Amino acid sequence: MSRLTGRLTAGLVAYVLCLGFAAAQDADRVLLRYQWNAGDEITWQVVSETTGTVTMRDLTQDPVAETTTEVWTRATMPMSLVIEAVDADGNGTISYRLGPIDMDILQGGQQQYMRIDPEAGTMTINGEEQELPEHMMPGLLGDMKMVISPRGEMLSVHMPEGAGMGDFFGGMDMGQLLRMSQQTQMTFPEQPVSVGYSWGTSVAAPFGAEVSDTFDTTVVATMAGLENVDGVQCARIDMVGAMDIAELPMGLGGGPGPLPEGMEMHMGPMHISIQGSSLFDPAAGKIVSVNATVLMDMDQHISGTAEGPEGPQQVDSEISVRDMLIDTTVTPM
Repeated sequence: MSRLTGRLTAGLVAYVLCLGFAAAQDADRVLLRYQWNAGDEITWQVVSETTGTVTMRDLTQDPVAETTTEVWTRATMPMSLVIEAVDADGNGTISYRLGPIDMDILQGGQQQYMRIDPEAGTMTINGEEQELPEHMMPGLLGDMKMVISPRGEMLSVHMPEGAGMGDFFGGMDMGQLLRMSQQTQMTFPEQPVSVGYSWGTSVAAPFGAEVSDTFDTTVVATMAGLENVDGVQCARIDMVGAMDIAELPMGLGGGPGPLPEGMEMHMGPMHISIQGSSLFDPAAGKIVSVNATVLMDMDQHISGTAEGPEGPQQVDSEISVRDMLIDTTVTPM
């Protein structure tokens, strides 16, 4: 065999080996994409357990009066997702509706059971039925609609009328909150990925445009492995993230309902860290389950003059939330 023939043969062998190595690499990679099908309806069971401490300080008293309370809650609720339409690019228009919310609450040694029925517009506390507070109804009763790409990008958000700033979730902008939540859970890379691949996500702040403080959020997802779930090969995607807010001036209208005139609330500093994992079925293009743990520390300051039974009353109080741990699981029903 000539030297030239030997070189050509060696080169051909090396080329074939490279092709084989590349094919093996491609075989190990998984393309992560949602598959939206118009008309499909998915019902999730959401279970969330919260523990932590809340310290309240009355700064109008000398010395300052301080009370610390241990808090525990467990909430369960169904959430229905309906795929209303799918466009030519595979983007799904999805509506979300909450079902009855059951909550067990233990606070300060006292336990109570609460059930909120969005469809009936009622709230039951320890068996006694009450009307649902008006400011909560838009966020609970109305359909939330989102357009989500096959990669999991949230392209648009439509909130129920009246479910905006200050009406739900303590003054957080619901559209931005849902956008952050969706990106935090899972936005997929453009290319197929192998086990060990990590990617980052930039998450927008879930607050109104009036807030000028910087809000840094870092979320990293990792293709952690492949798991067999009831005979289905699923990708496990782990996630870690953190966000810090120096100060969030809520102003009037911040909080779970409108603040009385003359009152002001400020939130911050606030730290939130999150870790969790999702199981995703690449063949079916759907989530199998999600679990996430959120740890939060937050300070809140309320001040101003409030009208009381005996006339105007000065209010100056601090609320500190510490080691608030929220464990949440989401599974199909």
